[in-house]
Amino acid sequence: MRDLAPRPPGAPGPISEPPTPTRHGKVAVACGTCRVRRTKCDGVKPTCRACITRTSKCEWPASMGQQLAQEQKQMIHDLKNDKSALYEVLWYLQTTNPESAGELLDQLRSKPLNDVGAIVQHFAQYRHKPPDNAITSSDMSVVSRDPTPVTPNTPEFKPLSRVLNVRGGVIQPDDMATHTARHEGATAFSLDGPLEWFFNCVGALFYIMNPDEVRQKVQLLQASSDARTPLGDLVTPRKDPRTATLAAELAGMASIGIVHANLHDSTASPPIELADYFYAVAKMGLDAAIQHNPVRAVKICALVAMYNIVVHATISLAYLDLGLSLARRCGMDARECSPHLSSAAFGDMSRTYRTLVHLQCWLSASLDYVPDALGSATLAAVEHEEAPPNDMIMRECVKVSIIKALMLHQIPNTSPVPEAKVADFRIQLSTFHSQLADWMSLGQLLSNDPDSLHYQFQPIIFYIHMFYLSAMMLLSRRLVIAYVSQNATGKVMLPPEARLAIQEGFAAAQTNARVMDLMLSEGKVVQVCWLCIFTSYTAGVMVAYGAVQKANHGLSFDSDMELLDKCIRVLSYCALKDAMAGRFRDLLNCQLNALQEAHSAERNAHKNSASKEAAPVDILFTFDSEPSTLHTAARGLLNLIQRPFSGMANIPTQTTLSNRAETTAGAHLEWEYELRGSECADTTREPAETYGVNVEAGVPMDHSMSQPHEGAWTTWTPLIGI
Repeated sequence: MRDLAPRPPGAPGPISEPPTPTRHGKVAVACGTCRVRRTKCDGVKPTCRACITRTSKCEWPASMGQQLAQEQKQMIHDLKNDKSALYEVLWYLQTTNPESAGELLDQLRSKPLNDVGAIVQHFAQYRHKPPDNAITSSDMSVVSRDPTPVTPNTPEFKPLSRVLNVRGGVIQPDDMATHTARHEGATAFSLDGPLEWFFNCVGALFYIMNPDEVRQKVQLLQASSDARTPLGDLVTPRKDPRTATLAAELAGMASIGIVHANLHDSTASPPIELADYFYAVAKMGLDAAIQHNPVRAVKICALVAMYNIVVHATISLAYLDLGLSLARRCGMDARECSPHLSSAAFGDMSRTYRTLVHLQCWLSASLDYVPDALGSATLAAVEHEEAPPNDMIMRECVKVSIIKALMLHQIPNTSPVPEAKVADFRIQLSTFHSQLADWMSLGQLLSNDPDSLHYQFQPIIFYIHMFYLSAMMLLSRRLVIAYVSQNATGKVMLPPEARLAIQEGFAAAQTNARVMDLMLSEGKVVQVCWLCIFTSYTAGVMVAYGAVQKANHGLSFDSDMELLDKCIRVLSYCALKDAMAGRFRDLLNCQLNALQEAHSAERNAHKNSASKEAAPVDILFTFDSEPSTLHTAARGLLNLIQRPFSGMANIPTQTTLSNRAETTAGAHLEWEYELRGSECADTTREPAETYGVNVEAGVPMDHSMSQPHEGAWTTWTPLIGI
């Protein structure tokens, strides 16, 4: 082995040999078509030269990762489409009439639940099927003269939910212009009818805007949109907040107006689904209104609350809380006008704030959410000596409605009832009546001066007194339920406060009979008004009971028979349009006939002078153990005082009888209470023989009666300027 040593400097190096040539492989991949044909492919994308020459489709296989990503994207896209389609199906089921919804739901249940495509396809075919009872132009006289049905759930009119695309799990409004055919019923050019109904009913009692201001807003909206643009297109994010706020205000009022138009005559008014559509438009425009003008957003909150006040009372209360929070933040609760505000703007803000407070106090008391002291303090905080007459009337209606709501929640059905609680209610009612303005008194109602306030607001003043008298009657009846048993014999002993309240309640029943007769002569009785019907009936029952007890104790009852006849006349007038009023009338007629027979039999009899001097309350609840016709009638009437619907079958179980407008004054609460307190909610019960009259069973009660004829007062509140 020789040693390795460094190469000497300058020595020549080894000669390098050239590298061995290697064959380069092709990096191109053949397309799928060339692979199948086993032909050469140059690997050019997107189309190789071979496929161009053969004019064939050049397909390139994707990697496994690319395939999975594409499949996931397609699946997500399909799920979004299915979700949007199912939202559309759900909206249709919620807004269409119960018969159509039930029919469609039964058909959808027959389809496989996991086959969304079959469900959507069947729904599309069902929607395009022509309805059997299509509404014609004559049926749409309130809103539209277009022969096309004004309904949001027909193929010609896409409901608001149909333009709600689900993007990333969030429902966002889309542009209606590219997805829905225009229809006259949901545009700014067909709002006159619904807005007129709004001001005839709720808008006449609760201030939101002046009718003149609303007309200007309608003209402004018409100028900024064409005749075929639905209001829903105007509340999308692509529209400016000013237009969206304007559309939301008008849509909120129109939704309430359509509800009352349907109550008046459902065959000649827009479909109730259109009210749902306008309600959705108002809600969607609320966000834009909060950003654009919080004061106008407060008005929209009040409108949305009014729409929910019956069906979803807690939702209504939530919108009222939102409106009050915005109002206080904007200074709408200020007692004095700010220097930078005009007197007109300050008055508008103050009246709107009072509307929210009144609605919140009444609704909170109705739901038993807050103590009565809180409601009274809140109402007192918004009272103003210079408030317009409408606001004063609204305040008085709310006050007495709150008192009635508290009675329903706080007076137990069994004795003992706390004397302090009874005394407190008596004081509240007495204070309410004594603090009424002079122009609201009953004595002023007979004035014929057309320039006086009591003449202008006469119809509503009648209703204020009817609220007050019905509250006194309700207190009396609740105490009778608690203290007087159906099997009582001898004299029932009552605590002092309960005795006074019951006596005042029976006196209120007599006064109510006179007031109702005066309203009938003045043409102010609404034939389908639950308050008119039920107060006439309960007053008649209480008057008849007092007359029967007077007859049992040898007292004259001629005046009671006259008052009972007044109640029967009112119910007879209402019975022309409402079947329930006819059944109440028949019950009272039976009692009047029995009293007339007793009066004829004892006309020449000697009356007991000692009994004549007895106070009415002393003989009201004194029962003889020996049976007689009059004693049986007295016990039957006592049962009707405690349970007005006792023995009746087929009583409607809706929240109101036929006129939802009355619910803004709390009439539906008493209706619900009376149904809960009677066995009448069970429509399967056999008809009972009730106090000499066989209550007719099988009378269809679910159909809505029309309003009175042209000569009668056709709305719950009159059309008056605000």
